[in-house]
Amino acid sequence: RFLDKSKTIVIENNKLKIEASSDGAKINHLIIKEYSKKEKMEFDLIEKHDRQEYLVLQASLNGEAIDPDTVAWEAEKTANKIVFKSEPRGNVIIKKEIEIQPDTYQGKIRIIIENNRDDEMRIDNCVLHWGPLKHTKENRFNVKQAVILQGKEITRIKTKKKSKSTRIKLSDGWAGMREQYFCAIFSSPEKQDIVSVEIVNSEDQSLDMELNLAAKIVPPNSRIAYEISFYFGPQEYQRLKDLGFNLHKIVNFGWFHIIGVAMLYILKVFFKITGNYGVAIILLTILIRGILWWPTQKSYTSMKKMQGAMSKMQPRIKTLKELYKNNPAKLNEETMKLYKEYQINPMGGCLPMLLQMPVFFALYKTLTTAVELRGAEFVWMWKDLSSKDPAYILPIAMGASMFIQQKMSTPPAATPESATQQKMMLYLMPIMLTFFSFMWPSGLLLYWVVSNILSIGQQVLINKKV
Repeated sequence: RFLDKSKTIVIENNKLKIEASSDGAKINHLIIKEYSKKEKMEFDLIEKHDRQEYLVLQASLNGEAIDPDTVAWEAEKTANKIVFKSEPRGNVIIKKEIEIQPDTYQGKIRIIIENNRDDEMRIDNCVLHWGPLKHTKENRFNVKQAVILQGKEITRIKTKKKSKSTRIKLSDGWAGMREQYFCAIFSSPEKQDIVSVEIVNSEDQSLDMELNLAAKIVPPNSRIAYEISFYFGPQEYQRLKDLGFNLHKIVNFGWFHIIGVAMLYILKVFFKITGNYGVAIILLTILIRGILWWPTQKSYTSMKKMQGAMSKMQPRIKTLKELYKNNPAKLNEETMKLYKEYQINPMGGCLPMLLQMPVFFALYKTLTTAVELRGAEFVWMWKDLSSKDPAYILPIAMGASMFIQQKMSTPPAATPESATQQKMMLYLMPIMLTFFSFMWPSGLLLYWVVSNILSIGQQVLINKKV
């Protein structure tokens, strides 16, 4: 039984809720139910915008373009399927089906063209729209992207402040739109109905995706169908990897991807043991600090020894500067001899610290990308480790611990001028990072605070030893 033309139709399973409208035969709301259980945590993959074109269909029949705004649609549904049927246009009927599979984020879109005429009909310029996805300033970690995988080559296109169009062929791959935690991915691996993808950047920093479908001929009194598979859901790395087709590549852990994936697996293991992602982050931090204990120990020890040696060397360095003030090459040569005499390696305090940088950046990307942290509680104050600290306790603790850590490791100043500079940096860096961190996710700040506390403890042990 067909419903009224302006009717809203809803289909759902235990993971997805799709609300579509017969006005344009498009999706108005797409609720990720599994991540919408808590109050004010409901996530709608469809963004509110003046121009919503999620699954809007455009095509040309025998060279005559069909304006999607002029097509009248009727709709019917079953438990897991919506069927839109257009009014007849010269004995041609278009059907659009949206079907979701039970207990999954997957489903299919079918576009069926019925030719009830006595002559064949050509279909071209057939395009399925998805968008817009708009950049917002509220969350700097919520990066909006179009992601296209063609063979082994992946292309990521971000929102920009200028109009630009990018077309990519898609004979073997998939196309998707993603934000910080969720994504929509489309593919047609069997029939290869999607021949190319066009990503349109608008000046309002919004992205639109157009799936260009293959041109086809419909014989007289017959029908043809396009079939597109979709995934509407969270960017859970392992879930996407298990689905195949390299869908997991839509998740972006940055330059240190392998380290980020390893950390995510460890984080999930600790969560299974403790049942709390806050505790899991603390255990992961302790594990990382344990792995990096030896290179950090070497770094701190080297810096501490260098501080003491530099104090003794200052009079001799001053003498060398006076002796060779007109001969920089000789001054450098004699200074290096002095370093060797006092057994100082100028890079000794730097190289071990560099080993920690890939770990930090990988963990930074993991904690700001992993959907598992969305809505994850630590204690009563931190209800969502993916959002900012409501009481600003963690940012202040991060700044204070960073100040203590810097004060303990700052070497004695060689001159009054350098003492002033050191004092400025001692206060400026913690204050500046504290200010920036007010909007950072609580999970990232929890890691940073615990890491700083462990570093301070390690520095205390070294100060007593050296």
